[in-house]
Amino acid sequence: DDDDDNDDNEDDDDSMKVARMQSQARGRTSSLLAHNNNKARATVVVVPRRQRSTTTTTTTTTALVSGRVSRASRMALSFAVAAAARDLNAVTVADTKSKFLDAYAKPIPALYNTIVQELLVQSHLIKFGAKFEYDKLYALGFLSVYDGVMESFPDGNQDEILGAFLGALEEDKQQMRADAAEVTEWASSLGGVEEVLADASGSAIQQEFVKYASAFSEGSKVYNKFFGVGMFRLLELAKATDPASLEKLSTSLSVPLARVTADLATYKGMLTKMTKAKELMQEIIEEQRKKSAQREAEKAQTNASSGELPNGGTPASA
Repeated sequence: DDDDDNDDNEDDDDSMKVARMQSQARGRTSSLLAHNNNKARATVVVVPRRQRSTTTTTTTTTALVSGRVSRASRMALSFAVAAAARDLNAVTVADTKSKFLDAYAKPIPALYNTIVQELLVQSHLIKFGAKFEYDKLYALGFLSVYDGVMESFPDGNQDEILGAFLGALEEDKQQMRADAAEVTEWASSLGGVEEVLADASGSAIQQEFVKYASAFSEGSKVYNKFFGVGMFRLLELAKATDPASLEKLSTSLSVPLARVTADLATYKGMLTKMTKAKELMQEIIEEQRKKSAQREAEKAQTNASSGELPNGGTPASA
């Protein structure tokens, strides 16, 4: 019996030793994880903002190659990407919308407000996008779109709205109008696509087009849809709207023909929808006027048949 008791005590001692070893192992593992997490957090804090995205991405890419990506590394990468996104979008869409509403607080009819807000968002994304450069064809294209959709604005405040719109985008309304007018006057005096192509030995505007083409080719400038609309308006003014002329101009300016064609289709579709919406609104207004006139006539007839004078008046004494 004493031998059995001794064996039991030895078994208990062995179990306690195993438990202590497991506890110590868990403690060392927890300390190691905490140490790694602290190191990851410290890495994010000490890296300067302008280097944070590159440094963290490089570290995590190395870990991916070696097959070791910790949760802390993934969190650090997400944080760095978010910080980089904030840097790239110093001016947000919400900022631009807020500036516009502060500058023009009057109500805008629903039909036009929807178009204005969509146009504002598109313009923001272009203006504050990477490698955007203002130019005269951009000015011509943007104003062609704006004037097209706001042509029949009922309150006659198109110019005031435009000022608030461009102010929110940090653009100069007078400069844009002047540039568009210059290109319009020049192109209206021409009679074919050959006279509007980029040409280093051509007119001042053609020489300016050469600079655009060079910037597009080098990648220091990016194409946008308003530039494409400006190209189309340029050809319209020069009386050269056939597809071959558009292709020549696209090649001359080093811009992708497919994108220009797609943007022009969108532009024309938007104007068509706007025209139909205006026509529908006008029909609704006319119908409301007819119904209002009919109600007034019925009311006058009812008053006459009951012996009452219009507007609650009383007959004059004999």
